[in-house]
Amino acid sequence: MPFDHVSGIKLYYELEGSGEPLVFVPGLGGATLLWALQTAHFRTGYRCLSLDNRGAGRSDKPPGPYAMDLFARDLHELLEHLGIHEPINLVGASMGGIIAQAFIHAYPHRVKRLVLACTGVPAGDPHYTPASSAIVAKLRNPGQTLEEKVDTFIQIFYHPDFVAQHPELRALYLSQDFDPQPPHAYAAQLAACFDARPYYDWLAEIQVPTLVIHGREDQVWPLQNAETLLAGLGDWGCRCVIEHSGHIVMQEQAQAFNEALSGFLKRNTAGHS
Repeated sequence: MPFDHVSGIKLYYELEGSGEPLVFVPGLGGATLLWALQTAHFRTGYRCLSLDNRGAGRSDKPPGPYAMDLFARDLHELLEHLGIHEPINLVGASMGGIIAQAFIHAYPHRVKRLVLACTGVPAGDPHYTPASSAIVAKLRNPGQTLEEKVDTFIQIFYHPDFVAQHPELRALYLSQDFDPQPPHAYAAQLAACFDARPYYDWLAEIQVPTLVIHGREDQVWPLQNAETLLAGLGDWGCRCVIEHSGHIVMQEQAQAFNEALSGFLKRNTAGHS
């Protein structure tokens, strides 16, 4: 399996295809599986890189605390180890979207295009729009057993119609071929999402084309968070709201997501129209 040692830990990644680098960063507790429907689609025209962040999937899960600048440094070191030195097309979802914002703030020259999916500024920024108290409570305490946690995440992350149409979803999560995320790593990732640095102010510094893509019925990151990103980005931002979708928009509405991403990537980046 492809691993690399960066920042003193072992990171798992998947790299396939050829062309411009297209990098996918998952969210809280997420792994490369989140992007399977994207990497399968884009690997014919792009060099697709997806990874498991520290604390999740097959990557190492050291004691916390974790921090967004640490996740960003992990990604930067992985790119260096893989010899990917040209500016990347960077796609981050949920917590991965915060990592993407931290990454472009720290390494602005490393990003050609930016995609912020089902995300917003972190919970420590006053411009953040929180989920309902019920959703927040479930995120903080998803359950004790793996089965309880999977049931909680399916309930809050996915649109109920998608869940009804895909009864195999629960078994898919329960049968993943890597160890479940331990409580200390989940807590450390979740705490990192409360970064209090001025992310909204940083949005004005972003000077690459940026797509903000969001599911209309996202319970975890309410749609207002996407509007906040767009307001901060100004002319560099464009939006795509996907109907009839919850938080895991890239799986629930994969065709619409891939079409939106493909159209965005094909735009001429000489300007920002």
